[in-house]
Amino acid sequence: MGGDPGEGLHFVPEGLSSTDTDEDGAGLKLVAFTLVQGATGPELYAAVRNDGETASCDAGLMSYFIDRADQLVTTWGGSLLSGRLYRLDDGSGVMIPCIAPGEIAMTGSADLPGDLVIEELGYLKHRFPAFTVDVVPVDAVAVSEVKTVGRGAGSAYTGTLENRLDVAVSDATITVFPVNRVGRPLGMATSSAAADIPPGGLWTFETTTVDDVGVDHVAYPTVSVPP
Repeated sequence: MGGDPGEGLHFVPEGLSSTDTDEDGAGLKLVAFTLVQGATGPELYAAVRNDGETASCDAGLMSYFIDRADQLVTTWGGSLLSGRLYRLDDGSGVMIPCIAPGEIAMTGSADLPGDLVIEELGYLKHRFPAFTVDVVPVDAVAVSEVKTVGRGAGSAYTGTLENRLDVAVSDATITVFPVNRVGRPLGMATSSAAADIPPGGLWTFETTTVDDVGVDHVAYPTVSVPP
């Protein structure tokens, strides 16, 4: 991305608004986004805070891009990453990702349609597919020792993911968002484990690269857990 285009801004491009179309968005609020032209096309990165009183589970962000003629150009949807798992309080043992009250989740895409012209947009709309259910927080996985390392013209992140459960987890991924000084995500780096992680096991990862590391970063792990 070649540097933060908005320094301390919460929303970039400055002046491009996004309106929440949900009457009840499960307490979720869009608090920052970056919409920029990347090397291969438009990219969107967003931060969402749970301002509700209960956990918001299996939450996502749906964005609608509308041009200056008030015509819908395209839509995009992505899962909100919180890095936390909760167990359904119904005896099933099923675990799902949820966003706790007061916590910030993030999402992003570098694969928006190439015919989306940011300069021709008039405004955005969004909503939050999510549900509220009785859940109990689980100390499932933890990420530690995240460091930035130079890789060619960009930077990657290395670190360790620990499985704190008494069962193996599969499909482990890590997503790291560099952020500016007000917490706006500037990009996204990812890595996926090649094998299951046993109980108490560790996975040492290195992500893809980002152009701008900002002033800090936020790392979100995701795993699949058998019921």
